[in-house]
Amino acid sequence: MNEIANPVPATKGQSRRCLACRLPAELREEIERDRIRDWSTYGQVVQKLASNGFHLSDSAVRRHFRHVPRDRYFEAAETENDNSQDVTTPFDALVNAQVLDDRLVVEVMARSLVERLQRLERAQRATRNPAQAERLMTASLKEMQALERALRRREELAKPRQELVGKSKEFVGRVFQATKDACAAFIEDYLHMMDEAVNAHLADYSHPERLVRRMSEFQRDWPKAMRQRVSDAVRPIWQETMATLR
Repeated sequence: MNEIANPVPATKGQSRRCLACRLPAELREEIERDRIRDWSTYGQVVQKLASNGFHLSDSAVRRHFRHVPRDRYFEAAETENDNSQDVTTPFDALVNAQVLDDRLVVEVMARSLVERLQRLERAQRATRNPAQAERLMTASLKEMQALERALRRREELAKPRQELVGKSKEFVGRVFQATKDACAAFIEDYLHMMDEAVNAHLADYSHPERLVRRMSEFQRDWPKAMRQRVSDAVRPIWQETMATLR
């Protein structure tokens, strides 16, 4: 049986009267991780100590864990990774971005908070320790509040874009209708002009060149005339829309 000694002053979180605090540092931290991170029972901790030659009672182990800083092991369990550089995070896409977009940053923050909430919820359901479950619940509530703020900010940033999309749709609809009406009016005017030219030719066959000239003028001028008619109809809509965006 190994002798439990305490050759160095007790540090924070250790007690001079606690037998488990006198264990070798590596073994003590190992059983603390087993209990706090891996949810080992007190009986399993006692058995592990006995297999290493240290015989502590179940009550002695329980007294030890009353003053163990559990949060230190819990936080380490979330962040510890030998290959941390290879682990992907929701923020990776933002690191090398030439320009940080506010909406993208808030979106990534919201996703990160959701992932953290998921991890906390899983840990809370897995733990058998009431105190640990309460701490996890408190952490979850804080993360939910942060997520609520992030989603509210996301909604605020999305409003201008939604308004712009709405105005763009309205602008396209008005332009389409104005173009349709302008083209219809143009065709009606030019058909009326051609009717007059044909009627004039039927009334007097002695000048067929007049009809030919009118036809030639129509073929030559109609593209430019139609563009001008459509431009005149669309210009006020464009000016009005731009004024509302300023």
